[in-house]
Amino acid sequence: MRLFGAIFRALWVVVVATIPSLLLPSASQGAVEFALIIGAIIGMFTFFEYGSTTPGFVDFRYAPPYNRFRAFTIAMQVVTITLVCRAVELGLSDSVLVNWAQQAAQMLDFKYSPVSMAIDSILSDSRFSDTTAILLVYSITTSFVIGVGMTFAFALILWVFAWPRDRESFNLWANLPTFQPSNEGSIPKRLRRDAYFNIVLGVALIYALPFIPTYGFDWLTVDIFENGQVMVWAATLWVFIATSLIARASAMLKIARILSRAQG
Repeated sequence: MRLFGAIFRALWVVVVATIPSLLLPSASQGAVEFALIIGAIIGMFTFFEYGSTTPGFVDFRYAPPYNRFRAFTIAMQVVTITLVCRAVELGLSDSVLVNWAQQAAQMLDFKYSPVSMAIDSILSDSRFSDTTAILLVYSITTSFVIGVGMTFAFALILWVFAWPRDRESFNLWANLPTFQPSNEGSIPKRLRRDAYFNIVLGVALIYALPFIPTYGFDWLTVDIFENGQVMVWAATLWVFIATSLIARASAMLKIARILSRAQG
């Protein structure tokens, strides 16, 4: 059963990794092959991680639906952003997804909005074509709405329902292999501290990551985002990395609360 699950997850990773190159009209054959190679590498890591009987690097392997939520979120981001970009590239400006992305971009266009700041930062380079600028706005907006919305939904499920389901057999080390408390009595306190750090880091990354291509690799900015596949993944990972940290923090706070109650 473990082997079957590992194979399924690995195939899921490969499929998600190749979606932009398969669906975008601007994607070349070389791009498809490159996406398959990257997907295969990540898929192999996923297979060995979930096929192993000992914990490795993935948190909450034995506490579903934590990782299922993460897999579904990134898949939903990639598919939706790709479909929006595909519609724009094909000139389907009146499609439902494009209209939705346009309205969402208008709603999130306010002062200190992460979406607005990300768009202004990247589009400060006047060399972008009009089509690329539109794709950037829609991609960033779509990624943010889906990523943040799914994270709030997951946090709500986490706290409203009995998660983790099998609390008596819950193994902290197996589900948080990188967590190293100094002593047993400080586990809830350390979990809370790490959770708050993850929240702060996640929020900071939402604002900071869009400035990296502008200030760190200004000479590459236009060349990077003119590639539709790179744009899809850049917009996806911008939000996914940050919201994954916040989701992890929410799970850690729930575990800390359970342990505190158990200790009296």
